[in-house]
Amino acid sequence: MQHHAYLFEGSQSDFEELKTSTQPFVATWYERFGIDDARSLVAQSSLKREGESTYLIGTSTLATEAQQALLKLFEEPRPGLQFILVVPHGTLLPTLRSRMMDYPTKTHHATTSVSVKDIATLLKEDDKERVREFLDAIESQLRPRIGEPKVRAALADIAMVRDYLRDRSPSLKMLLEHLALSLSTL
Repeated sequence: MQHHAYLFEGSQSDFEELKTSTQPFVATWYERFGIDDARSLVAQSSLKREGESTYLIGTSTLATEAQQALLKLFEEPRPGLQFILVVPHGTLLPTLRSRMMDYPTKTHHATTSVSVKDIATLLKEDDKERVREFLDAIESQLRPRIGEPKVRAALADIAMVRDYLRDRSPSLKMLLEHLALSLSTL
């Protein structure tokens, strides 16, 4: 039996890969998923449809109010309805997370080595999306070692850097320097 709500912690590139591999009924990427988006999803998913419906929803930022609006929907969806939510690691509130299962197959997250040259390139490009992809690559390397206290601390720092990336004009240099110091203890 399939579950009705799945979580895939990843980036927009993971979303695109899932979109091609799962062939969902509805697939939407949001830069910021807010309360109005949540209300729209609740209304859309309540419409009567024949057969099963799958919603693949991806976002870089998921507002707290939107998560609260999704609680009831993810707890008691109509029969045949399924959700796959693609969000950065550590984004979900525990209450929403408790209503979801991990997506069964992670399609990529191959081991990636990170060099000083990669960081220097990121700083020159000043591209927040590339920094998010960089964070995803580091996270995928650390996830298998999540039992180690230093790794958990590093993952918490990655989540903090992600939060600051949501600001209008974060200092990528300062964020990456902080992250480099945090990761140097591993």
